[in-house]
Order: sequence, then C-alpha cells, then structure tokens
Amino acid sequence: MSIKKLIPKFKRVLQLTLSDWRDLGKASAELLAARIRLSTASPEQILRELKGESEPSPNKPVDLGAAMVVKRVSRAVTLAARYVPWRSDCLIQVMAADRWLRRLNVRGDFHLGVAKDPHGDLRAHAWLRYGDLTVTGGRFDEFSPLIEPSPK
Repeated sequence: MSIKKLIPKFKRVLQLTLSDWRDLGKASAELLAARIRLSTASPEQILRELKGESEPSPNKPVDLGAAMVVKRVSRAVTLAARYVPWRSDCLIQVMAADRWLRRLNVRGDFHLGVAKDPHGDLRAHAWLRYGDLTVTGGRFDEFSPLIEPSPK
C-alpha cells in the first residue's frame, strides 16, 4: 500500500476518541467470542439464542438512549470486523452485536435470508435489526427471509 493511501487512514485513526477505542476493543472481544461460539456450539443452539429462545439477561434495562447504544455497537462491530485477524462475516457480526446488546438489555431482531447469485447458486446472509435501525448486516433487501422475528 502506498504512503498516499495510508495518510487518510492514519488521520482517521488519530480522530478516534478514547470511547471509540474502548468500543472497538469490546467489539473485537465480542467478535472473538462469537467466532469461538460458532465453532463449538451446534447450529440449533446458535439459532435458538439468536431467535430469543434463551433466558433474558438479568441486567438493568436501558433507558431511552437505546438507539444511541445500538448505533455505537453497530459502528464498532462493523469496523472491528474489517480488521480482526479471523473471519468475521455476517453471522459472526450478528452473534457479537446480539450478545453485547443483550448484556445492555437491548434486544435486536435476528434475520436470516437467502438469494441466488448470477450463477444460480444460493447465498445466505444474516442481519440484526433494532426497530428500523440495522445493527449489522448492511444491505439485506435482496435476500428472501428464511428466519424472521415473530410478530409482537
């Protein structure tokens, strides 16, 4: 990579606050925990947890700032996933963000969908939403949902 390409990245790093670094550290730890969980738990256990069939966290509820918390978690998990030295694709990001938000008593809605690529092969994608906010998963509108939250 050339020096000209590194300078803007270096400037962005210098603009990060202590709170940003703390969030990135938490996000990296959650991504690692999710990666380990994916390799040790059965698919049924993981889906049951993401769909909310596990016990709720006993922590205190989050106040009206939940949307701000969701945005911070979203930003940190998405950014950290680009730089951690292990694979952190969409399902790992969903698992990491879901666990972090649950500890704050914020429940996101897990979605899993499929789409056909130009060659006719199926592609799967996972995403997490909180109300109308996308926590992780970016563009999901091209995927047909297989798993969605139950209507409330």
